[in-house]
Amino acid sequence: MSTPAQISLGGSGEETGADVGFHVAPVSRYWLGRLVEIDANWNPKSWSVQLFEKELSSPSSEVRGLFYGSELVGYLIAHIVCDEAHIVSFGVAPEWRGRGGGKLLLNDFLRSSSLQGIVVHTLDVRVSNVRARALYEECGFSVVGLRRNYYSDNGEDALTMRRESRSVKAVAS
Repeated sequence: MSTPAQISLGGSGEETGADVGFHVAPVSRYWLGRLVEIDANWNPKSWSVQLFEKELSSPSSEVRGLFYGSELVGYLIAHIVCDEAHIVSFGVAPEWRGRGGGKLLLNDFLRSSSLQGIVVHTLDVRVSNVRARALYEECGFSVVGLRRNYYSDNGEDALTMRRESRSVKAVAS
């Protein structure tokens, strides 16, 4: 059975520029060790196994994985409240960056959450993370605020970014 991400690629990956070997699927507890490993590659204050377990069991969290074949190579975690989603963690393993998988994962989440009635998506990103900011802007996010000294590891500021859209669910009603 194809995942929504596989269907959106149309078999060629041309829509997103992603390698056709990528697909998006929910993440289970089986992948806890790999989630921690991917997170530790980019997050100076990486999450513990217990924190990932909490996200996986929370009814207000959505945890999606980016897979290449059967290997978990990235993930996205969002908190859903009413018609809003806040992306709290999003990462791709370093050896898999630059291949379009992160964009595929983010777009898949934005598309599916819109089908569930989400109309506002937000996230915070380090001011210095130019590559991530460019991806978010390409996917329709814009800067709406600055959080001074947001990151406790080095006191770096964060930009708050927001994306608004009409809910596909609301439009269909």
